[in-house]
Amino acid sequence: MKAKAREILLVSVALIIGVYFTVVGIISAREFLAPVIVAGLLAMIFLPMAYRLERIGLSRGWSSLASVLTALLFFFGLFAVLSMQARKIADEWPRIQQRVEPKIEQVQGWVARTTGIDAFTQQKMVTETLEIEEEAEEADDGTETQAKKKKQASEKPAGGGLMKSVRKVVIEFFRFTGVALLTGVYLFFMLLYRTKIRLSILHFFPSHQQDEARQVIQQSVALSQNYLLGRFVLIFILATFYSVGLMLSGVDQAIVVSILAALLSLVPYIGNVVGFVLAVAMAAFSGGDAMAFIGVTATFSIAQFVESYILEPYIVGHRVALNPLSTLIIVVLGGAVWGIVGMIIFIPIVGIIKIVCDRIPILQPVGYMLGEEDIRTSDEKNMLERLAGKLQDKFSKKDK
Repeated sequence: MKAKAREILLVSVALIIGVYFTVVGIISAREFLAPVIVAGLLAMIFLPMAYRLERIGLSRGWSSLASVLTALLFFFGLFAVLSMQARKIADEWPRIQQRVEPKIEQVQGWVARTTGIDAFTQQKMVTETLEIEEEAEEADDGTETQAKKKKQASEKPAGGGLMKSVRKVVIEFFRFTGVALLTGVYLFFMLLYRTKIRLSILHFFPSHQQDEARQVIQQSVALSQNYLLGRFVLIFILATFYSVGLMLSGVDQAIVVSILAALLSLVPYIGNVVGFVLAVAMAAFSGGDAMAFIGVTATFSIAQFVESYILEPYIVGHRVALNPLSTLIIVVLGGAVWGIVGMIIFIPIVGIIKIVCDRIPILQPVGYMLGEEDIRTSDEKNMLERLAGKLQDKFSKKDK
């Protein structure tokens, strides 16, 4: 009995240590792993395009290159649109500031009446907090003392802060461009050598299990294609719907806010809330009245209902059969490990892991824990789901 307890303890300790160092390793290897995994998911999306180009006579190399160029043009085009809209916001920033300042004063007045802290003290507290955060970010270099840093900051010209911000933006732009090009290179070679990659995976399995392994690979590719490609279609539809609704509500820069809110929907649950808060904040900056806030709320409410209960089942489907609790945990974990990129790509990755777990008997409890099995009975459906079901039935009858 003691030997059995000792064995369980050793296995538990080894498992905890293994998981800990695995997570630490994944975090440390983010700069290497993130482009590779993103390229792998994109390769699954662009496989149908590559196959079609090869059927019309292009070689595998040219079809792979055309797929990569299409992906790069799409993402850089999206980046260009957002940059142009951001420039418009920068041009209109003085006017936005004039609208925001009275509202900030009203908030400061409310805080002063509620807490007794005057506006000057509030501003000082915010400034000190920001300075502490900036010092914490720069504390890793360890090459200069705090006194020297303050002395150098006092000797810097007035435009030093602006130059520092510009330098940071330029560095981030070139970093983003480098990562995007590296991802494109990975994508090209993954499409070019896709047969070798598939056969390399199959070589890990004995001959009597290779048919089942092929099915897992096919299901994983189908999952990625349906989830990610379907998400991009939903982003386009949501961006269009948000743009119309926010324009009618009188929100400034409705297009850029709509695109950002639609892109944030890639992050389940959290992204929708952040997008709504962003739209409400822009409505406030636009000097909107109560009707503007009602319009923004109605736009997002209708959009979320249509997305969750009508569009998503048809466009994305239920390929990523993860229950809401697992999805939320995965999103939070992805954000803690790899930031925004992790919050987006961990969903299809864990969906693929679930497919593998469902095929391996010893891991089937893990797949069951991640999945939607036994959580959606007919008695648990709420009013919105029943209404959406009726709408889907009507659309299905019309299609027939």
